[in-house]
Amino acid sequence: MIPAEVIVVGSGASGVHAAQALLEAGRRVVLVDAGEKDAHYAPLIPAKDFLTLRRTDPGQHRYFLGDDFEGVPFGPVRVGAQLTPPRQFITRLADRLAPVLSGEFAAMTSLALGGLAAGWGAASLPFIDDDLQGFPLSRADLQPHYDRVAARIGVCGDAHDALAPFMGPVNGMLPPARLDSNAASILKRYRRRSEAFARAGLHVGRARLAFCTVRHAGRGPARYHDMDFWSDHERAVYRPRYTIEELQRRFPDQFVLMMGCLAGSFEEDERAGTVRLHCTEIATGERVVIDGQRLILAAGVFGTARLVAASLGWDGRRLPLLCNPYTYFPALNFNRIGAPAANRRHSLSQLQMIHDPDGTRRHLLSPQLYSYRSLLLFKLVKEAFLGVRDSIGVLRELSESFVILGVHHEDRPHPGKYVVARKASGDSVALEVHWQPTASAERAQQRHEARIRRFLLQLGCLPVGAVRPGPGSSIHYAGTFPMCERGGAATCTPEGLLRATKSVFLADGSTFPHLPAKGLTFTLMANADRVGGAVARSLR
Repeated sequence: MIPAEVIVVGSGASGVHAAQALLEAGRRVVLVDAGEKDAHYAPLIPAKDFLTLRRTDPGQHRYFLGDDFEGVPFGPVRVGAQLTPPRQFITRLADRLAPVLSGEFAAMTSLALGGLAAGWGAASLPFIDDDLQGFPLSRADLQPHYDRVAARIGVCGDAHDALAPFMGPVNGMLPPARLDSNAASILKRYRRRSEAFARAGLHVGRARLAFCTVRHAGRGPARYHDMDFWSDHERAVYRPRYTIEELQRRFPDQFVLMMGCLAGSFEEDERAGTVRLHCTEIATGERVVIDGQRLILAAGVFGTARLVAASLGWDGRRLPLLCNPYTYFPALNFNRIGAPAANRRHSLSQLQMIHDPDGTRRHLLSPQLYSYRSLLLFKLVKEAFLGVRDSIGVLRELSESFVILGVHHEDRPHPGKYVVARKASGDSVALEVHWQPTASAERAQQRHEARIRRFLLQLGCLPVGAVRPGPGSSIHYAGTFPMCERGGAATCTPEGLLRATKSVFLADGSTFPHLPAKGLTFTLMANADRVGGAVARSLR
């Protein structure tokens, strides 16, 4: 039995920033997580750039393809297809210990140290008031937390470009990341006709990324090795484990890290004002009990839903579910075909776009443009219509002009989209996802994507198809316990308190009442910092 003031479940983007807010307020914190790591591939990857490794490393097949060829995808494109062998530890335990069942929805869950953010794309897009319509929060409520998180993780970008009205300010922004040859040519073409594009509702700028372009908080600067999907040698891209390492150094007497534990359920003692968390050590099967005054759940939308349902006996109860629909367009930047390209680049989003289809800022799309090179050509060969040998020759010539435009759509609650908990063996709970979006929403997405294809052509890029990996593929999940001013037992207060409880707070995407078409991780971190502060104040 381990005592604590506050117990935090989850070492992902939300959990670590809730913990940091609590520790900085002087509270004692126990952070619980399964904590799966990659101890296999990281030591194999030299600290060199992508092209040098491809040309010179005789052992490159081990980390590029995987010792068991797990980096070679078979079948149709699916959720998690972008996870390279060194990143596949992120989902390794989840399928066995925390499965999510569905016939039509592919959920990605994680029991890794750092959660899903151990492999996120680092896009850091703050919400503005138009995005927060329906939240019991405003941008002013989140602004100090955006600034605080940005100071911790390092966010780069251009605060004065065409995206500024759709992002708002973030203090202390680092210089923007270097653009590769493809992105530079596309941005140049956009700027030549920026007024016409703006009238059509398209705005393009440099991506805002949790990426240290200069030395920041002991990390970086980026070396532009184009290995961001494979290794973290430079520590330029933010990972939650860096925050955990910092908290262990700064707060050795306040912070206890319990890795290798799977949280199973909680129970409250209202008279004593305490909460007890029941866990299982994954390696031994032994039970661990942790007592505290407050419990913060930041186990991801599905992990938090499982914990709440198991603890409150919500067998068969439906909980609403949100997920941004996602489509991506492979395209050829025909202005760059045959042109030489710079080797030094990063693998993350190069350009961020915002499309405001009706001019209200309330139904935005947020396409992100990537170059493809470091994800390897063999994946494209599999999708090509030519024979293998011909495809390899063609794609080698075109690879430097190849781009991917990923498009996220907003998502709002609907009765056909929900997760339901079912009691399984023992004390465990199984989750089932049901996903039936409306026909009108799907038609709107098709209309918006048709406009995106036209914009691509106007920017000098030829779309060569559209890939829809299916529901769940954006990995942006939310909405199971929405925050609101007033609501029932399965909702949260604006401070994150689960209304069915007296001392259990939620600090992950579970509390978002809808999802704008923006990456949500930066806002998850800012909101978790806010919730952590609120919990600290509640203990006074």
